[in-house]
Amino acid sequence: MHATRSVVDIEELVEFVASECGTDLSKYRRSCLRRRVGLRITTVGCSDLEGYMEYLEGHPGEMKQLLDVVTIHVTDFFRDRDVFDALYNRVFPEIIGEKLVDGMNKVRVWSAGCSTGEETYSIAVLLLELLRKEHIVLRPRIFGTDLSEEACRFARQGVYANRRACGIPGRIVKRYFDMDGSTCRVAHHVKRYVKFHVHDLFSKPPLSMLDLVVCRNVLIHFNPQARSTVLTNFHSVMNRGGILVLGKSEAITGPELRMFELIDARNKIYQRVT
Repeated sequence: MHATRSVVDIEELVEFVASECGTDLSKYRRSCLRRRVGLRITTVGCSDLEGYMEYLEGHPGEMKQLLDVVTIHVTDFFRDRDVFDALYNRVFPEIIGEKLVDGMNKVRVWSAGCSTGEETYSIAVLLLELLRKEHIVLRPRIFGTDLSEEACRFARQGVYANRRACGIPGRIVKRYFDMDGSTCRVAHHVKRYVKFHVHDLFSKPPLSMLDLVVCRNVLIHFNPQARSTVLTNFHSVMNRGGILVLGKSEAITGPELRMFELIDARNKIYQRVT
């Protein structure tokens, strides 16, 4: 009886959020949704979901807090270093090599579900460092998108607490970041190649002709149908042979394997199938 009531309640919350702000939470796995909503219930001091919905109605600012908790995922500079090693040592050299052979001068990358931008800037720094080291002249364009407008606004500033740079090699910090007291700023010559936009992964992608799509630890929160929609969207805007990077606990299964071929099982790197 209690379990049934719990399911009904969470669906009521999903409908309420959609009606109030147009954000569709129905695509999220219910276990994930309940866990994150539970965090807000505890934080604001409500005893149950029914009380929290009443709180939401009486406190308009809480809706933004709820959506931030549900949609923003954990991020950091160069998180999961071996994934970035794979990008630097294999993925980017192959992409760059093909560009040079074809006489093209642009590399286009999409960091989807970018949160506050650390991953997006890490990708930009990695690509710029490789181009610098190999004396290759190409024009990288790195796009970061997230559902949260506040997260994108924070990312555009490119200003972080200097402790966030602790895991970055000193030579990289010196070349691509400006340390100023307690803050770590992404250098202007990096930011010029990076753009951030608000975007819902379930809507039509705002980009095209992409060589690389990085979407880590995002799909795991969605139900199977929603994951299929997002993967189909990615496939539609990627170049022939484009690369997709997922989180290490994520994998493409079922019919979607017709769209992507696994080329690095350890780092969950896939290649677009034409």
